[in-house]
Amino acid sequence: MIGIIGAIDKELFLYFQEMTIEKTEIHGDKTFYIGKLKNHEVVIAKSGLGKVNAAITSTIMILEYKVRMILNTGVAGGLEPVKIGDIILADGISYFDVSLTEIDDVPYGQMGDDPLIVQTDRTLLAKGKEICKKLGYDCLTGNLVSGDKFVTKMQDLRKIMRNVKNILGIEMEGMAIALTARKFNVPFISIRGVSDILESENQSTVYKNIVQEVAEKTTRFAFNFLEGLNE
Repeated sequence: MIGIIGAIDKELFLYFQEMTIEKTEIHGDKTFYIGKLKNHEVVIAKSGLGKVNAAITSTIMILEYKVRMILNTGVAGGLEPVKIGDIILADGISYFDVSLTEIDDVPYGQMGDDPLIVQTDRTLLAKGKEICKKLGYDCLTGNLVSGDKFVTKMQDLRKIMRNVKNILGIEMEGMAIALTARKFNVPFISIRGVSDILESENQSTVYKNIVQEVAEKTTRFAFNFLEGLNE
């Protein structure tokens, strides 16, 4: 079974349109939709925003449904020269809002003994690149950073950029899902569409106006990715 996690309804709307839902189950305040999508058995859940919600959702998904991989899908803010509508295939994911530097000898962004960067699964990433090439999508491969904040100022990323290079996007759930998957040894991939550009004019307004469109484009790419897993 494949696990799919999005944070908000807009990121999952098309999945539910295409999926054959066989049953739903509730764990805590999270609803899990079990069924078939693109010839795969899947379980899909809306995590809600932020790292805590994402960690809870991914842990339940792994323990209750024994998923063989997790796909985190949705939108992200982009850093220039990334453009709105680009697809980011995450090479690795880090926190941007974690610091233990005052009490521990670890770099900014690292939480204790956990890794600074969690790499996505190399086989799944290669498949994502293959699908990008096949479709002619504007896909970029690089790092994402996660934190519990909608970022509009580059200043919020200055410290993490000293330790993590080639940051293409910012979001709020990916590191929690990636780290949970790593701890349970479950392959993980993140596919994000760029909905806004950091420090661009009217960034928040642009996000609100285009997030649905970008989320749907990203979902269509994810459908092709799932179909490609059968090849």
